[in-house]
Amino acid sequence: MEELIKKAAEAKGLPAAMVERSAAARAKAEGTTLEAVLREWAGEEAGAEPAAEGEAPAPAAEAPAEEAGEAVETPEAETGPKVEVLGPRSAEVAEGGEEPGATAESEPEPVAATVPTGAPAMTGFPRWLAAAFMVIPTIAVLYAMLAPDGPGCGVAGQLEIDPVTGEAVNCDGSDYGEDVVDFFTMGDDLYVARCAACHGATGGGGAGPAFTGGAVLTTFPAGSCSTAEGHVAWVAAGSSGWPTPTYGANAKPVGGVGVMPAFGESLTAEELAAVVLYERVNFGGEALADAETDCGLTGDEVTATP
Repeated sequence: MEELIKKAAEAKGLPAAMVERSAAARAKAEGTTLEAVLREWAGEEAGAEPAAEGEAPAPAAEAPAEEAGEAVETPEAETGPKVEVLGPRSAEVAEGGEEPGATAESEPEPVAATVPTGAPAMTGFPRWLAAAFMVIPTIAVLYAMLAPDGPGCGVAGQLEIDPVTGEAVNCDGSDYGEDVVDFFTMGDDLYVARCAACHGATGGGGAGPAFTGGAVLTTFPAGSCSTAEGHVAWVAAGSSGWPTPTYGANAKPVGGVGVMPAFGESLTAEELAAVVLYERVNFGGEALADAETDCGLTGDEVTATP
């Protein structure tokens, strides 16, 4: 019997112990004898005598490919060649042991999987993310080259550091948290909306007198912007509310060139001073700092913000 088991194991290409147990299980399931199963697996006829000593044993029948665990080649599919993928065996079977619960008839068969040729390779992340990894660092490098010290104060930045105190301040040097009014820009907007129709967009005059060529500072010279009979007072009162027949340092007749509307009730004191400042600086050539002081637009006009 041992010789028969050995021949069956050689025919199957499996360990003798595994062949014996598998044959016993099959004999029990088919209602036959262990010897009959072993002779079948060894390629011997039932009831045949063992070969005489010195006589070459009969060649063992080739075991079916499925039982030997060999891969079965399949025709190449139209979509591409088939790649055979064999499931891994357990460590116990790999070392020569028997897989728990396995019999000769329940040996795992190789599984063939078809992989079409020309299939796109799978990547670990989407293409847009790969592009972002390239674009974002490039932008960062360009920004570092163009603006190594960060955004300029007054352009994109909000603050700068006072070199004396080391505290954060607004870009114009005022305390952070305070909003400084740009009176020149305010006056520009008011002039376009209220004054340009009579005095011209460039101050050249029209229905009202011209401001260019030094005319505005001739009538209201430096130091007379915010006085009782100065430039701001004239714009506020207009021709109808002016107390004397003439106005200005050169005694221009009231109503001599058009009628000056009164803006004292439609504009605030700050807006009146701002539009006058714009006329004196833009058309008369007065320095902005001097005009701000002359028209009273410094210090108290800074409004705090929460």
